[in-house]
Amino acid sequence: MYEINLVPDVKAEAIRAQKVRNLIFFVSGTVSAIAIGLVVLLVLIKAGQDITLGSQDKRLELLSGKLEEYDGLEEILTIQSQLESLENIRTNKKVFSRVFAILAAVVPTGADSVTLSKVDVDMNEAILSIEGQANAGEGTDGVDYRVLEAFSKQVGLMKYDYGRYVDESGNQIPTMCIRETDENGVTLKDEKGNVYGIWAKSVRGCDPSQKSEEGDVTVDEEAVEEALNENEEEQGENVETEGGDAVETVRIPRTPLYDDWYRSGYMSESGEITGVAHFESQCTNYMFTKDKNGKMVPIEENNCTLALGDLEVTESSNGKVEGGELVLRFEAQLSLNAAVLDYNNKHMIAVAPSGMSNVTDSYIQIGSIFSERAADLCEEGDKTCNKEEQ
Repeated sequence: MYEINLVPDVKAEAIRAQKVRNLIFFVSGTVSAIAIGLVVLLVLIKAGQDITLGSQDKRLELLSGKLEEYDGLEEILTIQSQLESLENIRTNKKVFSRVFAILAAVVPTGADSVTLSKVDVDMNEAILSIEGQANAGEGTDGVDYRVLEAFSKQVGLMKYDYGRYVDESGNQIPTMCIRETDENGVTLKDEKGNVYGIWAKSVRGCDPSQKSEEGDVTVDEEAVEEALNENEEEQGENVETEGGDAVETVRIPRTPLYDDWYRSGYMSESGEITGVAHFESQCTNYMFTKDKNGKMVPIEENNCTLALGDLEVTESSNGKVEGGELVLRFEAQLSLNAAVLDYNNKHMIAVAPSGMSNVTDSYIQIGSIFSERAADLCEEGDKTCNKEEQ
């Protein structure tokens, strides 16, 4: 069969062009319709937002009017402002009681003694201005300045330490759940002289491992006090309180039990402690080194200095007390590291060259370092007493 195309080529091209034009018109119309629809939708959304915002504005105006009519508005705003400032107050809080504990830790007692008669404290600058007297030696022909000089040097060598107690998993134990002093405020030490704290572990809120199951739990402070008081002599055992409940307390070493913990795998050569309740110091680095025989020997490095230099003696004079004892009266200033008085630094303790001393807030044995200022009883012609006549 034969098919003959009677349509000229020009006519065929025109038909194809018309189809393309119709397709373009269709696509353009569809796109335009979609665009118009989107514009209408946006207009509706904008109108809805305007209506909503207008409604909220009217509601705010109504509430604002009610607040302005409320008589106690000024008091509420004042309380709100005070609440907002509480965090700043807590952050910048200083612990004044540590001043006396620091003095008790650094002031020498015994044969070579120093007693204080006056202490002025600048809490903002952490500067102590003190007046006192040092015994000037017995059996000497003149005043012995050795005690005062030794006191000044001793202050410059003092360190401090603070940090947190943690459980076996490294979770922080609430500060109020730890006791570090006895009823007289003396730092707790075992028979070997190791400093430790007592953890009222089973008291509600004191075991951080329980928080994951129960959420944050408020510590029962009264229960902590009762448990620790009942367990004053037998730390680390279960004791029965007045309420009849068994309370578990745990003794936590302040400094590592090097040999035991190293052998048990709780402490690495680099000083990292895991798997046992311990104290995490923010000042002291613990580690091991090998001696000449290859034995692992523990070493400690404290990087926190208690005072910013030696005690600065600004004035001194000689005198005798009523009993005839020669004394060296003095006035001095001591600049402390401000971190020592910072409330946020917990479990603060002083570290003397000979070992740790107490600087906790509960320290009360400070009476022995204070006395009345010695009167000037130097008689004319007493060259031992009167420095200017020597």
